[in-house]
Amino acid sequence: MAEIVTYADEIPEGAQVPEVVEGRLTWPAKSPRELSTDVPEKIRGLFVESSRAEDVGAYRLAGAGYRATVEEICKDQGAQGNNLFAKIKDLGTRGVIAQDLADAFDEARYLGNDSLHDGLAYAPDEVADVAELIQEATEVLYVQPADRARMRQARSTRRAAHKAAQQGP
Repeated sequence: MAEIVTYADEIPEGAQVPEVVEGRLTWPAKSPRELSTDVPEKIRGLFVESSRAEDVGAYRLAGAGYRATVEEICKDQGAQGNNLFAKIKDLGTRGVIAQDLADAFDEARYLGNDSLHDGLAYAPDEVADVAELIQEATEVLYVQPADRARMRQARSTRRAAHKAAQQGP
């Protein structure tokens, strides 16, 4: 175990000091990865649970959870097919997602399948990469359209207020 060095004279009296156990920061707790509130709750929930598994080193469980997240995205987007591979392909064929997003979803599918069916544990950075691919995909599918809708509404409201002000009482 690594030696833990503290500089007690540099810590102000009464300051809270993180507790370190086996070289791991246990306080404050690391926040899990999260998705925007523009993403449907069921998808966000699966993603956060998967992130928590990733944070504690349960990479096979995280892989299964990230795969489940992609499956829920496919369901939310109305994908058709008998399995996740077919659903991802359907979204790409119908133009719901671009090929790069289909590839990202396939990476999550492989990660989950390998973790569940083959007991393959991917490296932490490989699991993190899939999580980031899912985050990017939700930006395109949910966040950007919601941002555009909010901006469109803001312009419409501004336009209406301006016209009302020009017409006077």
